[in-house]
Amino acid sequence: MRLPLGRMTLIVSYPLICIMTAVMILDRSCAVVLCFMAALLHELGHLAALAYFRSAPDTIRLTLFDIAIIDNKKALRKPSQELAVILAGVSVNFVCAGLSYAAFSIFGRQELMVFMTAHLTLGLFNSMPVYSLDGGQALALLLAKHFSPAKADMISTVVSLVFLFPLALCGFLILLQTKYNFTLLLASVWLIAETLRSRGADI
Repeated sequence: MRLPLGRMTLIVSYPLICIMTAVMILDRSCAVVLCFMAALLHELGHLAALAYFRSAPDTIRLTLFDIAIIDNKKALRKPSQELAVILAGVSVNFVCAGLSYAAFSIFGRQELMVFMTAHLTLGLFNSMPVYSLDGGQALALLLAKHFSPAKADMISTVVSLVFLFPLALCGFLILLQTKYNFTLLLASVWLIAETLRSRGADI
C-alpha cells in the first residue's frame, strides 16, 4: 500500500498490516505491539534528524521484517550531519528506555518494563559496529575520514564479522538450551550474509 506524504512516499506491506491486526487482537500482553512501537520510534529518530537538516527521505518502507528509510541525499550532507542522523535512532531508544524505567519506578506497570527492555535491546543491538546496523554505518563514516575506501571497507567488514560470529555462536547455544529460541541465531546469520553480500568479502 502506497501513501503520499508530501514529497515522500510511505509504503506499508499488506502482510505487515495483517500480522499487526492479528497481534493487536490476540496479544493480550501487548508485548509485540510495544516492541514494534520501540522500532517505530527508532526510525522516527532518524526522520527527526533528517527533518532538522532539511533532508527528507524519498521513501519510507514498512515490511514484515524491517522499517527502511530510502535516502538518496546522503552525499549532500556534511559528515557530522550524517553521523547525527545515523545515531539519532539509538539515541531515541536510550532516552525512551530511561524514561520508561523512571515511569516504571513510579507507577510499577509491567508494560513500562517491557517497553524499557524493548528500547534498551534495540538500542544496544543497533549500536554494534556491524555493517547495516547504525553502529556499523557510524564506524564506516569515521573510517572513511582516515583511510582509503578499500581499506575502510576491509576494516569495516572484519570488525563486523568479529562481532557477528561470537553472536551467532551465542545464538546457537541459546537455541540448544531452549529448543525453540532461534531469534538471535537467525539475526546473526542474516547479518553475516548481508555483510558478505554488501561488502563482497571473500572468506
